[in-house]
Amino acid sequence: MAIDAPLREALIAQARQVADERGWTWREPVEVIEGAHGTEAVWVVRTNALMRSPSVRIELRRSDRTLVHAGYLAR
Repeated sequence: MAIDAPLREALIAQARQVADERGWTWREPVEVIEGAHGTEAVWVVRTNALMRSPSVRIELRRSDRTLVHAGYLAR
C-alpha cells in the first residue's frame, strides 16, 4: 500500500510528538513504511534513516494509529 503525502505527514507529526514528549533527538531524513508488530499491522516511522543512530522508531497501529511501540537508539 502506497502512503499518500497527507497520511505520511500526519504519521510523522504524531511520531514527532511522542519523541518530543520523551525528549528524544529527532533527525532527518524520516522513513515511513508498513510493518508488523507481532500479528498487528503497523506504520513504522524511523528517524535518521540513512544512519545507524541516534534514531527514533515509532510504531502506530494501522487501523486507528494507536501507539504500539516507541523506542530510541541513542548511540
